[in-house]
Amino acid sequence: MSVSPFRRRVAVVLGVGVWLLAAACPPVARADGDATEAASKEYSRGNELARAARWAEALGAFEASYAAKAHALTLYNIGVCERVLGRATRARERFRAALARASADATELPASIREEVEGFLAEYGRILPRLAVTLEPRDAGIAVDGRPLREHREGDRVVLEAGVEAPGIGKAPPSATFDLELDPGTHVITITRQGYRDVVMTRDFAPGQKGPLNLVLSELPSTIHVSSTIIGAQVRVNDVDVGLTPVDVIRPAGSYHLVVSRAGYVPFTNDIKLGPGEESNLRATLAEERIPITKRWWFWTGAAGVVAAATVITYFVTRPTPAPQPYDGGSAGWVVMP
Repeated sequence: MSVSPFRRRVAVVLGVGVWLLAAACPPVARADGDATEAASKEYSRGNELARAARWAEALGAFEASYAAKAHALTLYNIGVCERVLGRATRARERFRAALARASADATELPASIREEVEGFLAEYGRILPRLAVTLEPRDAGIAVDGRPLREHREGDRVVLEAGVEAPGIGKAPPSATFDLELDPGTHVITITRQGYRDVVMTRDFAPGQKGPLNLVLSELPSTIHVSSTIIGAQVRVNDVDVGLTPVDVIRPAGSYHLVVSRAGYVPFTNDIKLGPGEESNLRATLAEERIPITKRWWFWTGAAGVVAAATVITYFVTRPTPAPQPYDGGSAGWVVMP
């Protein structure tokens, strides 16, 4: 089986690291009491474990020493253990912290070791994969190998480091685009957000790999559970018939106009807006329709008869009296007028 260049570099460091750990032991100031004594004890134990190439156990001993009494040299040794174990981002973090302490107190870290640390940091700048990530939606939580990402900035660019935070759920990045740095090798990336389908992807990253990485979540559909006081009412969504109540209406996130209707009842209307994956229960109250008397068929049928009868009566009442036939006065011409 071939060995990657990165693994070969780690093997070289393993051989050098034993010498460094054995030679680098912080001075013990007895005036500090029990804390310093405990730190010195754990530090010595870490050296012995490192000589035996028991790096994970040595790491635990050095971390216990640092917890008892902080020292730049102890941070350096923790970084060496992380480096040998292949945890590049965590090793880099420890080396940076060691240099920060040494800048405040140069006696905590010999000049030769500072040069070694700076060389390690320069190497990490070359071998760590760095991806230009676009995340959609931007407020989704992202984790790598079950750990959230740690943020730092390089100028205007947001950089998130994988592997340095304690295990936990993913967190949303400060922006939709950022650079992701992580160890070379295989990683599990998890992206989650309420209302979206979770994404769990396994990817391999080569040492020094660069390029884009688009992480896009798919929206879950929204659901409207529609019921009504009258079973079997028709449901229309945005003027589209979707069935009779009760019915579940599944649609993409958005705004919708609902109409629930049935003959003889006043239609029920409602406007609703749903986000991805949201559910809503809508119960339509259908009131019996009150038809005005002027709209009922029998009213106008009876009214037509009344109008017809009234027309006949009016005619007979108002018709003019017919003129009588001319009276005949006979041969004498005498006519008596009424």
